[in-house]
Amino acid sequence: MALRKISDLKPAFSGDNVTEWQSPAGTRYRYERDRCAVGQEMGPGTEAYDWHVLAKNDLTHAKRKVFELINLDEF
Repeated sequence: MALRKISDLKPAFSGDNVTEWQSPAGTRYRYERDRCAVGQEMGPGTEAYDWHVLAKNDLTHAKRKVFELINLDEF
């Protein structure tokens, strides 16, 4: 089942410069403010990420990108 609203996406971890989310399928997504990018975990527990640079470096754009990636890649 795809996520219907961005508000359905809740952070699994939130720090000063890092926010992480976990998709319903278990994939982790990580926003790093210093990188201005969202990372999609390449495999479960690998902690290796495929990075997607954001047009604007803020949490709102990061959350939109994660929402888009989850709905495109997993559903």
